[in-house]
Amino acid sequence: MARPRTVSDEEILAAVTRVVGRTGPGRLTLAAVAEEAGIAPATLVQRFGSKRALLLGLHKGDAQAVRERLREAGEEHGPVLETLVTNLIALAAPVAEPVAFSNHLAVLHQDLSDPEFHAQARAHARAMREEIEDLLRQAVAAGELRRVDLAQLARSVQTTYNGALITWAVHREAPLESWLRRELDALLSPWRADGA
Repeated sequence: MARPRTVSDEEILAAVTRVVGRTGPGRLTLAAVAEEAGIAPATLVQRFGSKRALLLGLHKGDAQAVRERLREAGEEHGPVLETLVTNLIALAAPVAEPVAFSNHLAVLHQDLSDPEFHAQARAHARAMREEIEDLLRQAVAAGELRRVDLAQLARSVQTTYNGALITWAVHREAPLESWLRRELDALLSPWRADGA
């Protein structure tokens, strides 16, 4: 009978995210991930096989993880637009330091140059935009947001989020959380319903 797993795949993939933040994908090693996850390197090889498979495994879970994260605080029944902004800021937590952001940009390079990784990156981006649009739809229904072209506003929110990450890393004039909140609030402000 097989022994139960004491460290889940999700915990291993979280360890991969932390190691990528420190080293980038090029210098990531299975040994470093195994140490971060608190498992034997052989266990990591048995479960994922290779560094490439491990990085693809990280990407495969990304689309579902972004959906879950963007929905998370909405279950607390707070203002929908605040949920949207807060959850987008939470998604950026792994890159809240310039070096980690730079290392994660190296992942983007891989995503854009390798077709298999690119397919995963597109799925992640699509999931993010769909969840943003759903939260915007909820904001309209809750009276927080005026009627607007939701698909276009969702694209603008996603573009502002990604652009704000880059401009924050260049300027470094405020903590990432403050920078993102300011940029997202500025985008959404003209569309807020009176008094929202």
